[in-house]
Amino acid sequence: MTVFGIVYFTFVTFHKKNIMKNRICIILLLSLIVHNVLAQSTIKLTDATLMHEMRETSSPLNNAVISDRNVSFMWPLKDNTGARGSALDGVESKTRHKKPDANKVNYKLRFSQDPALEKDVVNAETSWPFYNPEQVLSPGIWYWQYAYVDGDKTEWSEKLQFTVKDNPAKFCPPPYSTVIKKLPTNHPRILVFESEWDSFISQNKQAQEREWYLGRADKVLKTKLANLANDIDTSKVAGLDNAVKRNALLTRESRRIIDREESNIEVLVRAYVLTKDKVYYDAAMKRIEEMVSWKNSPYLVGDFNQATLLSLSSMAYDSFYSLLSDSQKQMLLKEIKENGSKIFNHFVNHLENHIADNHNWQMNLRIFTMAAFAVYGELPEAAKWTEYSYNIWLARFPGLNADGGWHNGDSYFHVNIRTLVEVPYFYSRLSGYDFFSDPWYKGSAMYVIYQQPPFSKSGGNGSSHQNVKKPNGPRLAYADALAKLTNNTYLADYVRTISGNEPELMKKGFMGKAGDLSWFRMQCQKQLPRGKGLESLPLSYVFPQTGLASFMSDWHNLSKNAMLSFRSSPYGSTSHALANQNAFNTFYGGKSLFYSSGHHISFTDQHSIYSHRSTRAHNTILVNGMGQKIGTEGYGWIPRYYSGSKIGYVVGDASNAYGEVTSSLWLERGRLSELEYIPENGWDKNHLKTFRRHIVQLGSADLIFIYDELEADTDVNWNYLLHTVENPMTVEEKNYFVHIKATNADGVSDAYLFSSDKLDVEESNKFFYPAINWLRADDKGHFAPYKDHWHFTATTPKKKTCRFATVISTHHQKDNGAVPQLISNDRIQVGEWIIKLSLSSGGKTTFSVENKKENVSLVYDDTTTISEEGKTTVLKDMVPELEI
Repeated sequence: MTVFGIVYFTFVTFHKKNIMKNRICIILLLSLIVHNVLAQSTIKLTDATLMHEMRETSSPLNNAVISDRNVSFMWPLKDNTGARGSALDGVESKTRHKKPDANKVNYKLRFSQDPALEKDVVNAETSWPFYNPEQVLSPGIWYWQYAYVDGDKTEWSEKLQFTVKDNPAKFCPPPYSTVIKKLPTNHPRILVFESEWDSFISQNKQAQEREWYLGRADKVLKTKLANLANDIDTSKVAGLDNAVKRNALLTRESRRIIDREESNIEVLVRAYVLTKDKVYYDAAMKRIEEMVSWKNSPYLVGDFNQATLLSLSSMAYDSFYSLLSDSQKQMLLKEIKENGSKIFNHFVNHLENHIADNHNWQMNLRIFTMAAFAVYGELPEAAKWTEYSYNIWLARFPGLNADGGWHNGDSYFHVNIRTLVEVPYFYSRLSGYDFFSDPWYKGSAMYVIYQQPPFSKSGGNGSSHQNVKKPNGPRLAYADALAKLTNNTYLADYVRTISGNEPELMKKGFMGKAGDLSWFRMQCQKQLPRGKGLESLPLSYVFPQTGLASFMSDWHNLSKNAMLSFRSSPYGSTSHALANQNAFNTFYGGKSLFYSSGHHISFTDQHSIYSHRSTRAHNTILVNGMGQKIGTEGYGWIPRYYSGSKIGYVVGDASNAYGEVTSSLWLERGRLSELEYIPENGWDKNHLKTFRRHIVQLGSADLIFIYDELEADTDVNWNYLLHTVENPMTVEEKNYFVHIKATNADGVSDAYLFSSDKLDVEESNKFFYPAINWLRADDKGHFAPYKDHWHFTATTPKKKTCRFATVISTHHQKDNGAVPQLISNDRIQVGEWIIKLSLSSGGKTTFSVENKKENVSLVYDDTTTISEEGKTTVLKDMVPELEI
C-alpha cells in the first residue's frame, strides 16, 4: 500500500468513528501521519481487519495510482444491504436486509478530469454497485463520485480521485456494448460456434479427448436413469447430533446422485456436438426431463442445484436447438428463466461485493454466464444477465488481487479451474481480445508452480490441503491451458515434467465438474511453448497480497528438493482459509515433514474448527494456549521480502491475529454448529502486541533460519508448535536447544529450537477434538477413519517478551544435515553461516546472518539490509495494496 493508501485507511477509520469532523484537524493529522510513515521502517497496523467479508471501501481508493488495467469503479453496498455469508454446507444463507431491486436504477456515477466535476463529465446509472467505463481512461488525474438512489432521493459520496498512468501494455478489454454485437444469432454458440461446427468436428477426429467423450457417452446410453427418491441413502442422517450436520450429510448424499446424473447428461450433449448423432440428443433429453421432475423433491438439497438445472437446460437448448420441438424449447426456456432469474437476483448487489462467495465464484457464475449468452435474444431477461456477467468479470475476476495467489488454498483453487479458463476463453473467442493478457494470470502461473511443484504435496494452506498430495489432473490441465494461452514456458515445462512421468494424469480429471478442461483442449490446439526450463526459476517466490511465500532448494532434481512454505495473510481465516498466520511447512522430495495437522470433515464441525482451522493445528505460536481469531479479523501480512540467488527472506506479521472471535458471520456459524469460541477451546481476550516471524533462506531451502519476536501486554506463556502427519517426531533436549526431527520416506527436517529460557516440552498423538468421520462415506457406505497426527509444544515461563530462534536443516535421510553450534550467547554457526542474534527478553530486537565465503549477508535492525553479489538492498515495511 502506498502512503496515500495508509492515509486513506486512517481517514476512513476516523470518519467512521466520527472522532474528527473539523477538516483542518484532519488535514493536520494526515500530514503528521505521512511524515511518520515516511520516517519509520516498521509499520504497526491497528486496523481491525485488512479485508472485509463485504466491500467497505471504494475502488479505486482515494489517491490510488493505476497503471496495469483500465479502471473499474466499485463501491460498498449501502447499510450492508445484501450482506450474507456463503452457504453453510447445506444450510442456505439468509439475507440480513432487503436488497435493492436487481432491475431498477440503484446507483449513479459521475467522473471527469475536471476537479469540479462540471466539464466533460461522464454520467452513468446502474442496478449494481460497480461500473466499467465504455472508454479507456486517458493518463492523468481523474475525479469521481458514486450515489445511492432510493426513489427520488439521490445521496452522493464524497469526491474521490485517482491517477491513471500511461502503459502501452495495459489490460483494456472492450466494453460490453461492443462484445454483445459479436455474439452469433444462431445456435450453437457456447460449446462451439455454429459457423465453426463442421471444422471443429473434423479437426478433432483423432483427438484423444473425443474418444473419452464418446466412450463415456456410449456407456451412459446403457445406464439406467437415476431415481432421486429411491437411490438416495438417508439412513445415517437422523443419527447426527445437530441440524447443520444433518443437512450437510443429506446434501452430500443428494449431490452424489445429482452430480452423477449431471455428468451423464453433459457427456451426452458433448458427444452430440462432436458427432451430430441424434441418439445422444434423445437420451439426454429424457434424462433432463427426469431431473426437472425432481425440483419439488425433499431430497433435492444444496445450493448447486439451481445452477445444475440451469447448466443442463441451457446447454441442451443451445446445442440441440435445430432438433428441439417447440414444446421442448419452451420447457427448456422455462427452466432457464426460472433458475437463471433466481441466480441473477441472488448475485446482484451481493456477489460483486463479497470477498469470496465460494460456490458462486467456483461454478455458478460460469454456468450463469454461459446460460445468459446461450439464450440472449430469446429470453428478454438475458440482456441484463449478459451485461452483468460480462461486467462483473471485468470488475472482479479472475482473481481476488494482483499477485495471482489463491487465498483459499490449493484444494479450493482446483474447484475454480474451469471458470478461470472457460469464461475468459469464451470472451476471447467472442470479442477477439486476449483476456489472458490480464496481468493476474502471470502471477497465477507462479502460484501453480511454487505452491505445488511437480510430484509435490501442496503448500499446506486452506481447507482439505491434506488431500492435495501431488498435482492432480485439473491442475495439470490448468497449467497446460495457461502455458499455451500466455506463452509461459515455465508452465510448459511444469506440464512436460509431470506428463513425462504421468502421461494419463489429465485423463484422470476427465468430466470433473469444476476442473476438467478436455473440451478446451479440443477448442484450443496451440502447442506448448519452449524455454529455459524449471531449473532457471528463482529458489524463492512471494505473493505479498495473498500472504504466501515458497522457498526451494533444487528445481533440477525434484526428488531431492527441500521446500518450505509460509503464510501470513490479509485474508485471515475466513472462507476456506485457516487460522495459520506466521505458520510454515517443510517438505523433502515432495512429501511433508513439519506440516499443518487436522482434517477438513465439514465446514464447521467441531474437529474441523478446533483441530484443523484453529491455530493449534499449525506450525506457529499460541499465547497462553490461545490462538488466532476466526474470520478476516484474524489477519497477518507480509511487510517485506527478498528473493536472491544466495539468500531469500520474508517476514510475516501476525500481531493483529489473536483474540476473541468477533466476526458476526462466524459467530452465527458457530451458533448453528454448536461451537463455542471460549478459552477452554482456544480463544480468549488478546494479550499479544507483537508477533513478527522472520524466515531466512540460507543459500537454499535445505537450510532455514527463523527468528520470532514476541511481545505481550502482560506476562504470558509462549507456546511454540510443530506437527507431523506422516511419522511421529523425535524430540531431544540439549543444553542450549531442543532438537525436533520430522521424517518421511526419504527425507528429514531437523529443527533446532533456541530460547533463553528453559522450555517445557510436550508431545502428543491425539487431536484436541477427535477426528470422527460422520460425513464422507465411499460408494459402499463405509466411513473410513481419519488418521491421528503428532503434535509438539514447547512452552516458556510467563514473560512479556520472548525470542525464539530456529535452524531447520532439511535433507535426505542418508545425508548428514547441518548441525548448528552455539559459539556464544549471541552467536550460532551452521555450516558456512554465522548467525548473530538477541534471544534475551530485554534489549533491542536484532539479528544478522553472514556467509563470508559467498559474500552475502543480512542484517535486521528495524530495517533489513541485504548484501549479495556486491549489491545492497534496504527493506522497509510496505502494506500490500488490497481491493476490498
